[in-house]
Amino acid sequence: MNPASRDLLQRTAQPRYPNGERKLARDPFMQATWVMLGVAALAQLVLLVALDVMS
Repeated sequence: MNPASRDLLQRTAQPRYPNGERKLARDPFMQATWVMLGVAALAQLVLLVALDVMS
């Protein structure tokens, strides 16, 4: 890794809790985003199975 990349990573480091967990992980907006992503993935799976069964 070149020095410019290393400097950029150090300047943009995400805030972390003392245990190393990123603070963004406990953000309600981020958690809601992951829930919506999971629901969308399950809905796609259900629709795919329904399409396969009906054809």
